Amino acid sequence: MITAHHADLGDIRLFYRRCGSGDRLLVLLHGWPQTGHCWRHLMEPLGERYTVVAPDLRGYGRSGKPGAGYDKRTTACDMSRLVKALGFATATVIGHDRGARVAHRWSLDRPEEVERLVLLDILPTREVMNGFDKDSAAAMWHWFFHLQPDLPELLIGGNVEPYLRFFFERQSFVPGAIDEPAIAEYVRAFSDPDALHASLEDYRAGFREDLEADERDAFEGNGIGQPLLVLWGAQGGLGSSRALEIWGDYADQVTGAPIDDCKHFLPEEQPEQVLRQLRAFLPGWA
Repeated sequence: MITAHHADLGDIRLFYRRCGSGDRLLVLLHGWPQTGHCWRHLMEPLGERYTVVAPDLRGYGRSGKPGAGYDKRTTACDMSRLVKALGFATATVIGHDRGARVAHRWSLDRPEEVERLVLLDILPTREVMNGFDKDSAAAMWHWFFHLQPDLPELLIGGNVEPYLRFFFERQSFVPGAIDEPAIAEYVRAFSDPDALHASLEDYRAGFREDLEADERDAFEGNGIGQPLLVLWGAQGGLGSSRALEIWGDYADQVTGAPIDDCKHFLPEEQPEQVLRQLRAFLPGWA
């Protein structure tokens, strides 16, 4: 059974969902425009062997919404403190979309805390930023829109539901995979002006602090030392990419595969395929 909790970390209060009681911890990090609710199909199956937590990232959902700190380093620090508050020293971290960028940063900043890493449907931030051309910029136009000060809040604020539906419909291969109750959950979350602003600050940080940190790590040769699993939607934006080859430049041990009949929202479009990949990668299911 999935239960709801809050953790008071002093400067921020984080909401998280939890299930399972295993000796090992799995932390599931959601992307945009979602909350930890996106992991609902996977939490209980994974909870058969693990303690599983799916927090709402800072600024998202039912977590606190401070005025600053939306760079991935700060958000990863939140997750590190949450793990310790739960009584664990280490975790396997699974991230999708923006949450995968937090997971990547966490693995670099605190490698001793991350046992294994799973990244869903992303390429490294610096690869994306340094590789923009007319085609990729057209496909990822919302990154540049979200970057603008104030205007996105103004235009999206009165149109949260149609704006979110635009992405759910166009970035899903399976019609209805993100069902109406889930859409209602996400619309409620992003209808809070503070949450909407925080999520846009998440994108803005990607062009500033996050990119700077990634460039510094690349210059210093700081890569992912943990076993890394990369999954992406076969019919999505990474479907024809060199995802494994690219991540191979950033990680010592990388495996991965496309998820069939899927675009971007892997945990909701194809949870069974994702679960099979996770069980093959995670200890305890041999």
